[in-house]
Amino acid sequence: METLLAQTARPQVRVIDDGSTDGTAALVSARAAGEPRLTLLAAGPLPEGWRGKVHALWVGAQDVETPWILLTDADARHSPDLLARAHAAAAGRRLDAVSIAGFQEVRGLGESLLIPAVFALLDALLGSWEDAADGAAGPAVANGQLILFRREAWESVGGFEPIRVETLDDVALVSRLRAHGFRTGFLRSEGLRVRMYRGWEEASRGWRRNLGGLLGSRPALTAMLLAVLLLPPAALLAFLLGGCWQEAAVLWTAGAVSSMLLRSGSGHAPAWGLLYPLDSLVLAGVLGIGVLDRRRGKLTRWKGREIRV
Repeated sequence: METLLAQTARPQVRVIDDGSTDGTAALVSARAAGEPRLTLLAAGPLPEGWRGKVHALWVGAQDVETPWILLTDADARHSPDLLARAHAAAAGRRLDAVSIAGFQEVRGLGESLLIPAVFALLDALLGSWEDAADGAAGPAVANGQLILFRREAWESVGGFEPIRVETLDDVALVSRLRAHGFRTGFLRSEGLRVRMYRGWEEASRGWRRNLGGLLGSRPALTAMLLAVLLLPPAALLAFLLGGCWQEAAVLWTAGAVSSMLLRSGSGHAPAWGLLYPLDSLVLAGVLGIGVLDRRRGKLTRWKGREIRV
């Protein structure tokens, strides 16, 4: 909230309280008493046929009259010029929507094993960042932690109601804009910093849900990814059991160096790569269970809510 109010672009800020039990409403109400740009709205009961987050976004977007709307999560921290730079990117690239991938903060063993590996996987799936930023030729991808879009374009495709049941609402939003001929771009900036999950339990459940929603309907791709993640550790184990120490050392070194380079590239501490192949095995387990959840028609529960596909 404070980093949004500190933006040089001076946005109006709406905080949507979707039944939080952590004191959100009291904190925002106290701050709003002396800040006319800040408003607190209650999402109210969840209607039948809506996902919780999409409904909260729908509530927050009611009666907005500004030309642009920014969606951002409560766990995001924004550099003071981030919104102005996002507007500049939209103008310079003639985009109707721009989404930003920021720096993902990690702490402790569980987060450090899983989260950098997840983002290396997502980066590989994305392919060319230049194509993603292009607005028309690249893939329709987005990060729900920050999406800035032109209100008229969003209203012309029906707003949030057509995506009210989508599990991956961010991707669904930009995909719908793309389907109607609008330009959406995906860029990177360290001006956005996020700690998505706190601790191993949150991180594993969260990415089990996310990866299940993203890859659960793509069995061939999932099988290939699991092979890439699991075959080298299996070969390493076979070398160790067979007493092939030199081959095992070479394979472990290659895996550890690869893990360290990927972590360095995303700004995370490279030393955790020395724990290879634990990171590869952890990612494979979370991915595999998430995809099985999706195949069963129900993703893992999140914040007490059941997520049916």
